[in-house]
Amino acid sequence: MSQPGAATLNLGEQRLHLKESSGGNTVEVPAETFLAHYANLLHSQRDTDDLVSHIETGLKATPEDQKPQTLSRNGWTATNFIGPNEDTVFKGLAGVAEEIYTHCQTWNETKQHPKLQQRTTRLICQPNHTTASEVRGGSMKTDARFILNEIGDDVHVPTSAAVAPAEFKTRMNPKNQIDNESKVLGAVGHILYNDPCRRFVIAFTIEDRMMRFWYFSRSHIAVTAQFDYHANPRLFIRFVIYMTFASLEDLGYDPTVQRIHVSEEDIQYRFTVGDKVYQTIRIIHELNLDIVTRATRVWEVIELDSEDMPIGESQVLKDVWLYFDATPESDIYNEIFAALRQLDADGSVSESERPPPLQQGSSLEEDAKRYFMNIISDSVVTVNGRADEAREPPTGYTEFFYTELDEEQVAMDAVIVAAQRGDVDGCTPKPKTNKAYVYPHKARIHRQVIFLEVCETLYKVFSYSKFALGLAQLVHGLAYLRLAGFVHRDISPGNCLIYEGQMKISDLEYARKYISQGKNITPLTGTPGFMAVEYQRGQYMFQVGGGRKANLDLYSRKTPSTIRFQFNFLHDLEIPYENRGRRPTRQYPSPSPQTL
Repeated sequence: MSQPGAATLNLGEQRLHLKESSGGNTVEVPAETFLAHYANLLHSQRDTDDLVSHIETGLKATPEDQKPQTLSRNGWTATNFIGPNEDTVFKGLAGVAEEIYTHCQTWNETKQHPKLQQRTTRLICQPNHTTASEVRGGSMKTDARFILNEIGDDVHVPTSAAVAPAEFKTRMNPKNQIDNESKVLGAVGHILYNDPCRRFVIAFTIEDRMMRFWYFSRSHIAVTAQFDYHANPRLFIRFVIYMTFASLEDLGYDPTVQRIHVSEEDIQYRFTVGDKVYQTIRIIHELNLDIVTRATRVWEVIELDSEDMPIGESQVLKDVWLYFDATPESDIYNEIFAALRQLDADGSVSESERPPPLQQGSSLEEDAKRYFMNIISDSVVTVNGRADEAREPPTGYTEFFYTELDEEQVAMDAVIVAAQRGDVDGCTPKPKTNKAYVYPHKARIHRQVIFLEVCETLYKVFSYSKFALGLAQLVHGLAYLRLAGFVHRDISPGNCLIYEGQMKISDLEYARKYISQGKNITPLTGTPGFMAVEYQRGQYMFQVGGGRKANLDLYSRKTPSTIRFQFNFLHDLEIPYENRGRRPTRQYPSPSPQTL
């Protein structure tokens, strides 16, 4: 279930990568806004206030056994003390969550609110326990986590049942804050990378008295401004209520995906796509490690009948999160073929301008279709009757920039602290803000595409003759794109597929009409290791050596660096041109797609 980009990174490198890739994709919101936007269970401010007041009153009552109040005027008794480590100080939070659950039940005895009828999770604080790995490399360790309530106390908690991770520190300083950020990013990245059943993840962190709630989705990451959870207990109470009673769907699970244990070491998944069910056979392409991304997974699947028996030949399922205003891949295919049909109707393409036809008298559309995948279905995933959407952040957010330690200040403070105390535990280095590029926090739609052909990529082709033939066919396929007026913008070996000796150009999500590309919604699109050189620089670099007079006139008036840059047909050709005399090799850059 792993892919090269993640499998080759150790834990520290994975956390660093996630922090770097999440910069510019994270927003900060007030805690009240977070709860209203991401964790609103009762959908009634009146009911929410009444329930929280009931719980707060119960927590402040003096127990009959004369034990301390759970909630005093100084805050949460269970965690409001100085202890030697996180385990000692914060283990009482699990008991606090249980009391909140108990008071919810007493309130609901008379209210009978439907959202409070069934418990979904419970909080456990086990900082020294790793989760049970269901896939290779799938275990993780966090200070605490909400887990599915169905998991027994004596069961080794599987990663798939870890609903919401949490990280704690007993002291509030930049070093600890940064460590919590890195660890919670690592835990969430681990969950979303290893589990196709997860759509988003909620988490929380604490440094001393300061708490933050986190939300991680494919469109953005949101974190609350720090707040004192002892001085503002109602915020934590509302968070626990949501995490305890929210449905699996509202906690980020995908009800259309079911985990199947084929054997002790073989886990597959069943996807419900419309009115059909498909079971995975193997993963063809795994998503990269990033959190905010298209999260593309590609599987070889087989359709199942009503009795879970296989039907027909295997096909391909592509699971992806596209921007809400992106054109679906099937629509792009239809536009390309419609353009070719129009050219045929107009008779505007001469025989010398078209690639070799399939047969005498065949249409442009018929000839072109052999170079592209056959789409069986292209649909939006629905959850509870609604389109599955990674929505935009709430209004009023501010950009959140992860911080890094100023290394010179770290070294200086370490020396001072060591001299004064004999240790460096109390070191409070100055943070350095890492202001990354800020990406548009656009909503994404969860889509699934079923393709007819199960192909192999150019990465898997090690026959030189087969490789060379594939490149020649790729040029012909790109010629049909050019005739239709489209540029692909993501040509790479991973998107060049071979099916029964025929090249198939795939992943047309970035394909656009050449005359209507406009301004890119992201700085670059495509696979970084295979982008055209001019596209990477965003400007033309070469003079025209020949061609039509219009081009020569253009360059006679302006130098290449001053012409407004636009991705063109030649940029799509750069990869087959560069590889025309190269033998197949395993030394291609990683096939992981661009995370945008």
